Amino acid sequence: MNWNREHLRVKRLATDFAVAALFLSIMGTPAKAGKKPKGPSFDPSKLVWPLPPEQPRIRFEGLIRGVADVEPVKKANFLDRMAGIQVRDLKPVFSKPYGVAVNSKGVIFVSDSTQGVVFALDRANHKASYFGITPQARVRMPMGVAVDKQDHLWVTDAVTGKIYVFDTDGSLIWALGRAGETNNPTGVAVDDSRHRAYVVDSRAHKVLVYDTNTGMLSATFGKRGSGDGEFNFPTNIALSPDGNRIYVSDTMNFRIQAFDANYKFVGKFGRQGMRWGDFSMPKGISVDRFGNIYVVDSDYCNFQVFEPKNFSLLLFVGGPGNMPGTFYLPAGIDVDANDNLYIVDQLNHRIQILKLVNGEVPAAAPAPAAAAGSSGASAPPESGVAKANTEPK
Repeated sequence: MNWNREHLRVKRLATDFAVAALFLSIMGTPAKAGKKPKGPSFDPSKLVWPLPPEQPRIRFEGLIRGVADVEPVKKANFLDRMAGIQVRDLKPVFSKPYGVAVNSKGVIFVSDSTQGVVFALDRANHKASYFGITPQARVRMPMGVAVDKQDHLWVTDAVTGKIYVFDTDGSLIWALGRAGETNNPTGVAVDDSRHRAYVVDSRAHKVLVYDTNTGMLSATFGKRGSGDGEFNFPTNIALSPDGNRIYVSDTMNFRIQAFDANYKFVGKFGRQGMRWGDFSMPKGISVDRFGNIYVVDSDYCNFQVFEPKNFSLLLFVGGPGNMPGTFYLPAGIDVDANDNLYIVDQLNHRIQILKLVNGEVPAAAPAPAAAAGSSGASAPPESGVAKANTEPK
């Protein structure tokens, strides 16, 4: 995206966020029952980041709390109404979602770690189904989810230590992870061109690499520590569009580490702190088609966007709350091919959908002093990013 520094000044973000929070708290206050609301009501469809007069880069699109937001809800019958039952209440809802991924057909997969199921939400066809409850594979604590180019679903199970691979109809293809091979698999990402699946093992402090043709473990990288290429309870993982960069959320080292396709450390950004570009608990991570990196911070209840060349901070979105655009312990994030962002708002029990607008990718601009001074970034070698455009709809 064209994160033009003339229109996007990081030093204004604090003011923007404070104004946005005040705006939401005032405009989002519900009216008391039986009383007509006074003044204008809050319209979340007009919520954008950064705030005017800056050029919008991200726009709020909607929320999903469960199956009722995807499947049509039938009207309650007489007996339901007499019993005070709302038919919508009978539809499954998210309990504690963690991971999110979107396939080529727009089906949204959401892992729910407490319900032991992966929701498959097909908004285009108004259908919902469930993965991970087959006789061959009963997922107990699904965490990371990813889809490959065949639309196979990859799911990590933090309890069984398995990595399950499901066909498009939910049939089990593989259950990877031999005894002693995995400890606590969490994040997962698939590189189809290299026939690799990367799995983050949080308690083992390393990344496992599986061959997607054979299902065998082919490599590992990382160990516990705070040095370059070392991890302290990593959680999630994402790949650049060409697969030449592997980004790992090194959660308890409060940073993101970057590796090349040979698993060699090439850069890092972030540190523990409270300034722009700092982290407290980085978890979910995704990369858009332009190469920009999105990092969710569960503790700060936001996500931040970084460009890939120098890891300069571009924008942050969020803050603690339950209004649209605010979060409560967010976790996974995915950016699909149509520039839609899906953020798991874990303890608000929902998925928030945002969208990139006015996009173009120029050469990386120098970072503002505030961002550069706070990020602790170590830049990788130059990475090629093609120009592209999107228009707001």
